[in-house]
Formats: sequence, structure tokens, C-alpha cells
Amino acid sequence: MTQEEGMAAYFSQAHWATRDRLIPAGFMAFAAYLGVLTYFFSPSGPAIVDGAVPISDFLCFWLAGGEVMHGRPSVVYDNSAFLALQTPYLEPGAFYPFFYPPTFLLLIAPLGMMAAIPAYAVSQAVSLALAGAACARILRSWTGFLLIAAMPATFNAMFHGQNALLCAALLGGGLAALSERRQVLAGILIGLLTIKPQMGVLLPFAFLAAGYHRAFVSAAATAVSFAALSWLILGNDTWQAFFEQAVFTGQATDQGMAGFFKMASVYASARMLGLTASLAYLVQALAALAAVMLVWKVWRSSAEFGIKAAVLVSAGFFATPYVLPYDLAAMAIAIAFLMQATRGKQAFPYMWTFVALAVLLSASSRYLGAVTGVPLGLLAPALLLFVSVRVHNLSQPREVEALA
Repeated sequence: MTQEEGMAAYFSQAHWATRDRLIPAGFMAFAAYLGVLTYFFSPSGPAIVDGAVPISDFLCFWLAGGEVMHGRPSVVYDNSAFLALQTPYLEPGAFYPFFYPPTFLLLIAPLGMMAAIPAYAVSQAVSLALAGAACARILRSWTGFLLIAAMPATFNAMFHGQNALLCAALLGGGLAALSERRQVLAGILIGLLTIKPQMGVLLPFAFLAAGYHRAFVSAAATAVSFAALSWLILGNDTWQAFFEQAVFTGQATDQGMAGFFKMASVYASARMLGLTASLAYLVQALAALAAVMLVWKVWRSSAEFGIKAAVLVSAGFFATPYVLPYDLAAMAIAIAFLMQATRGKQAFPYMWTFVALAVLLSASSRYLGAVTGVPLGLLAPALLLFVSVRVHNLSQPREVEALA
């Protein structure tokens, strides 16, 4: 074998993906993340103002929790009033709006009773533990914790103090329960995922396609009950304010308030290519329709559950116009199901190399996009979707024509 052939085999057969390499690499990545987070979010760190308050997306969560505890939950949807609360901590012109439904306020209310730095640490530690537990349940191994802990998107989520890990935990936990035929529990977890509804757009179609009717009903009942509970506790004014803010939320998406180069959606990619908002939404709608059709077909097939779940999670990134880099933490759920379904083996050449490339792109596409102006955010989920669909297609029985 020549050196070139050996190098090709190294990647095509994933000779690099050995346990004695991947586990130490995962621990080193997570240790590096913790080191950076400790530096930035210690009382004297550059992401802390006045030695006490983190300056990241978490600021709006912490302040929102405080408003709930003080009996003023509707304030978080009044942009002028909420900006006034943030002004003492931010540079002029900065603002972290609260785009989440009132159901999420119920979950973050306890954070308002804590000092900001401990609240940040507790929220992210609990979210990571739950997401790790979901991955470990899928893989039936502690390495599931390491898988999501080592994901670059996990660092991104924790750095911003976002809820992406909590959403990954609900998504992964719900699908894991479904794989064990615990449909009611699966539905409850998926129903709670309505705190970030764009993460679960394709789930109802998957449930119906595969005949998981109890899970569908359980998810719907949980979502309605969760919303009703928030209405009873937080009041009608809060929900009314949330719906009134929807106009601003739409404008923020239309105009790329977060920066189109940061986003990993079809809509953002179309806008970066110069399309108008209307045309970009049309392209997004077509992509979402294609994702629905793909998921419907796959979930009606005879493929293993893990393969179906990997396709579902990967395709989900194409069904919503609003995906940010930290949301890609959910890729760990798809990867875990792929590992479980294939027993860690390669279904086709370069399979795990493509997965590794997707993970690396999830860390770098926003920066490359900012420099080049090329929409690269979708590359990571696109690669993962390609792998998942390819594994699915290879798992299906093929018709063999009888020889004449």
C-alpha cells in the first residue's frame, strides 16, 4: 500500500476514530471549554460587569426570572421597559430581547432568586447534565455525556448562557423514551420542548407517520397544559404581551438582527446570497416541505429507530428559519442515535469522517461566513443529514430482479 493509499484508508475507513483517541480528545475539549468559561465568567472576568453580572444572552434570562418573581412577567415582552432593565449592564445600543413564550418563564423564574453568576452556573450545569443524561441513555454508556460535552456547539451554548442544551435534553430524552416504547413520557418531554417550538417542527409528522399516536396526543396535551399553567400563573397580560411582541420577533428574523452569517438556516443562507426576505421565506418554505416529506418517508420505513431519529433531528435544522450556532448542540442527539444504530461501525466509506467534519464546521462556519460572506452555517447539519439519509438508504432491503 502506498502512502497515498494509506492516507485515503485512514479517512475512508475512519482509522482515526479509535476509542483511545476519541475519549482523551473529548476530555481535553471539555476541559478547554471549562477553562475558557471560568476565565470569562469569574467575578473578575471580561464577560462580567461590576463583578457580579454576566454579559451574554443569559442576562435576559436572569432579568426575566427576576421580573417573574417580582410579579411583573409581562415586562420582559415590553422592549422599552426590558431595555431599561438591561441598560445599567450594557454598552449603549446593546439589547438582549426575550423571544421565548411565557412557558419558558416558568422554568427560569427560580434563577431570579439567585445572584447572577451562581444562576448562570447552575442553569448551564443542570442543562448540560440533562443533555448528557439523554445522550447516555441513547448510547447506554457514560460516553454519551462526553459526546455532548465535547461538542463545540455546547461551548457556544454555555458561553452565551443559552437554553440550547436544555432543548437538546428534551429532544433527546423524548426520542430515547420513544425508542423504548414509552410513548406517554416521550410526549411529555416533547410537549415541554415548546419552550423553543422551532426545535420540534417535524416531530408531529414523525409521530403520525410511524403510528405513535399516544406520543402525539401526550405531546399535544402537555403543550396545552403547560401553556394553560403559565396563563394561570403569569396572567393573561403576559400572553397578550408575548403575542404583541411577535411583530418585533418577525422583524428581527427578517432583518437578521442576530447576523445572517451566524445563522444556520435556509432562510439566512438565502438572505446572504442576496435574496429578498419574501423570496428567502419561499425558499425556506420549500426546504421545510422537503424536510417534512423526507421525515414522513423515513419514519414510515422499516429502518432501525436510531436511523430514523438521526434523520429527524438533522432534517429539523432545515424546517425553521431561525437556527443559531448554539442550537447545533442538538447534533449530538443525531450522532448518538447514529452510533447506537450502527454499533459504531461504518455503513459506508468516509461516514465517520463526514460526521467529524460536520462537528468541526459547527464550530467554525459562523466565523468563516463573517469573513467570506459565503453562507456556510448549513454545512454542518447538511453533512449530518447526508450521512443519516445515506445510512437509512443502505439499511433498506433492495429489490433483486430475477435472472431470466
